[in-house]
Amino acid sequence: MSAGRTTLVIDDEEMVRHLVRRMLEPELCRVMEAGDGESALRLIQQDPAAFDLVLTDLIMPGIDGFDIVHVRAENCPDLPVVCMSGFATQAMADRRLPALFVPKPFTIEKLRQTIEPLLTRSREQRRRSEAARRRALERLATTVDLVAAANARRRRHASG
Repeated sequence: MSAGRTTLVIDDEEMVRHLVRRMLEPELCRVMEAGDGESALRLIQQDPAAFDLVLTDLIMPGIDGFDIVHVRAENCPDLPVVCMSGFATQAMADRRLPALFVPKPFTIEKLRQTIEPLLTRSREQRRRSEAARRRALERLATTVDLVAAANARRRRHASG
């Protein structure tokens, strides 16, 4: 079931990351971990297509889960994010969090109900997006070639 699906778990508490890893692996997905928002964003920036889902704690020192959600929305809108926290309800309301939320503590069943549909959709959406991006780059390359050829003809015609 986990074939090719990877979740990035971000939490500043190592015990929580390991517990979530045990809940998700090996049946649901492969898990990578980040202990803070900065290292998580570096991982996402290195290869956004490597992840099918981000599961982040909201309240962390430095770059928090809210920042992760907003940076991801601007740069990787096809990458789903699920937020988790034991005490972020008011903060969520204040900052209008555009992501799913799972309150801590949660059961494997609750986590699965939340992320399994996202994992299923994520891979297919990203494949379509990547194919569309490749087609757009190919069209751009063709356009650049056509413009360059037209400019070369114009220069030859003008000089001859």
